Amino acid sequence: MAWIYNSTMSSPALPWNGTLLLDAHVAVLQGHAGDSAAHAHYAHQLLLSEGAPWQVEIDGVRKQGQRLWLPSFQPHAILSAPIDGCTVFLEPAHADLEQIQQHLQSLPGNAAQLHEWLPRLSRPQPLDRRVQAALARITQHLPGPVPAADIAEAAHLSTSQLHRRFQSELAVTLRGWVLWQRLRSALAHHLRGHSLTDSAHAAGFADLPHLSRSLRRMFGIGAAQLQGLQLHAA
Repeated sequence: MAWIYNSTMSSPALPWNGTLLLDAHVAVLQGHAGDSAAHAHYAHQLLLSEGAPWQVEIDGVRKQGQRLWLPSFQPHAILSAPIDGCTVFLEPAHADLEQIQQHLQSLPGNAAQLHEWLPRLSRPQPLDRRVQAALARITQHLPGPVPAADIAEAAHLSTSQLHRRFQSELAVTLRGWVLWQRLRSALAHHLRGHSLTDSAHAAGFADLPHLSRSLRRMFGIGAAQLQGLQLHAA
């Protein structure tokens, strides 16, 4: 795991600040996550706060609270975020929904206290060995192109079977999984001190606008809103 920090931001155009724990299948942001346009992303999202409530819009309905759960691919917009809120992203294949729903209202609203809860909330689900083989081959291809036919061959599946397996096992399409990995890679690369343009290319995006469009679709923000993040320690 790596703790990632950022300095104080001087412009409202760069709303994300705080500390970010970025792990293989979970991310925890302690700080101001900023407002966002309507979007939907692969990970389940928990919005936690010990102070001011979160204000969100879900399917046109406004909700607010100190403990909110947004399921995978649930369209939503962040209307107002606490200055020191806690945002948790959990990949579906590594999230224990029963534990999340059972303990949501009891979860602490800060990353330090939440740390001991993460193993319980992010319990991995067993994956079919063919899906595991497919994921391993994807890793070999990234950050380059990921041909579905080759991934299917590595998993000993037809292309159509591969797509169905991804939907049933990972709750996402093959293309969606690859995009998610590219976004994670671009963020990690940028937080190591590289420019956004270099990070976009390093993750396999065509250019910075391509990365920014993907971020807007997944998180409702543009790439420029990440520029205040800095890596300080591992």
